[in-house]
Amino acid sequence: MMKKFLLLLTSVVILWSCQDEQVAKRIEWTSSSAEAKELFEKFLINIEQNYWAPEVQEALMDSILELDSNFLIAKTYNNFGTNEQTRQIFLDAYENREQLSDIEKRLIESEYEQRFGDFKERDRTLDELIEDYPDYYQLRIWSGQVKNRIDAKASQRRWEEALEINPKSFKAYVNLAFLHFPTSANFFMLEESERNLNKAEELLQKGSKIYPESSRWSRFLGNVYRAKGDFDSALNEYTKSLDIIEKYETGNESDPYGNSLLMVGHVNTFQGKYDEARKSYQQAIDISNNYWQMSIGELSAHTYIYQKDFSNAVNKLNEVQNDIANFDEEEQTKLFWTSQMEFIKFLAFGHSQNKEETLNSIGRIKELDSIILGIQSNNAINEDRVKRFQLNNKIGSMELDIWFDILFGEYEEARRLMPYYETLKSEQLEFNPNAMNNFYKYSGYLNLMEGNPNEAIAAYNNLTKEVMDNDSYHSYFYALAKKAIGETEESTILLDRLANDNFATWQNAFVKNLAKAQIQS
Repeated sequence: MMKKFLLLLTSVVILWSCQDEQVAKRIEWTSSSAEAKELFEKFLINIEQNYWAPEVQEALMDSILELDSNFLIAKTYNNFGTNEQTRQIFLDAYENREQLSDIEKRLIESEYEQRFGDFKERDRTLDELIEDYPDYYQLRIWSGQVKNRIDAKASQRRWEEALEINPKSFKAYVNLAFLHFPTSANFFMLEESERNLNKAEELLQKGSKIYPESSRWSRFLGNVYRAKGDFDSALNEYTKSLDIIEKYETGNESDPYGNSLLMVGHVNTFQGKYDEARKSYQQAIDISNNYWQMSIGELSAHTYIYQKDFSNAVNKLNEVQNDIANFDEEEQTKLFWTSQMEFIKFLAFGHSQNKEETLNSIGRIKELDSIILGIQSNNAINEDRVKRFQLNNKIGSMELDIWFDILFGEYEEARRLMPYYETLKSEQLEFNPNAMNNFYKYSGYLNLMEGNPNEAIAAYNNLTKEVMDNDSYHSYFYALAKKAIGETEESTILLDRLANDNFATWQNAFVKNLAKAQIQS
């Protein structure tokens, strides 16, 4: 296995070269092998530097555990086996955490809390660690990542603190920039009024001067320019990233290369060049791992949704589902991905007002999710976790029913379900501080469709600006409610933002062109 690592090492440039100049204090890990600790540092630095090379990371982890099979903190990062193997490896580290230093023990406990769904507790644990160990910038990076799912401003403060401690922190520059432009549906930006694309560009340019060998800066600068609508500059940056990846990193048949090809596809999508976009997406699919094949396949289906060609969107999603069935992946993973594709089909059928197929799609999602629930329950570590899985399943099922009722004008039935839905969502508050967000969104959506725009606005106003500004689907309905009560200036501002949103999500695929039509009406 060590030979495998050395072979990979000769074929790529792993970006820890600036580590020798690192002066900021880093956490000391417990291991019987100094070489294993050195390799684990390289593993962590790859993560910190957004180095997306699963094969390199797996080879590193194999080498680390060959050198020290009882390297407990490293085991918490060993996600390269099956779900059950990963679970057992992590639980072994958790059960033996008392052998470690205080900081390592509590880090494993915080990871346990997140893995089993308690973000509030993990947030609290990391806050306490920072109080007790204030000199480690790594803790502030990790804390910011947890806080980002709760409060984007709080995550910004953590990453600014990390940069104060370590002015060369790659991750701090990147994450602070990400707060201003779209990168992932799982990363929350600041509210619209606080975003500054020039600030993001400045942060990325500063980082690139410290780590000029990384392809990540051009890759992310491309997103900034795409957000500005400067597609020529975006394409130029994505092309730069492709060149660096091919010549100096993982080569032109790797996941990072495929990801930059995906970005080229996005440039074409948001210029309305859908056929060219689909060609770039297919090129990316051809060299990507199973996860990215699935994800890019979905994004390719989105191009048809922008064109309101729902039939071909569904055909593409069927094709992706067939591919998933043949993937060499665990059954639970394939079920989850298949359900994810079925969800987009549900939206395509619903928004094209195909009632029968929408109901069929809901049935398929519920069937898939029921099988997933059975697997999750069988693998749960305790009864409390089983109850959480069951609660999440009930909520997901009810959301589909409410959404269907709103889409097809069955408002009385949706209204009947809302009190039960509110009760279920309130139970999640114990471990998720943002549990009520979707209740407020559906309340706003339902009130608008019932002809009550003031009540819709009141419901949506229960959400923070950050949450609303990160959800283009419900921002569209919020804009319609504002327009309905005569607040046309604010409505136009919202609609203009949605019409010029160049970030690829299912929400954008459904509302971008609707927003354009509203502006023109």
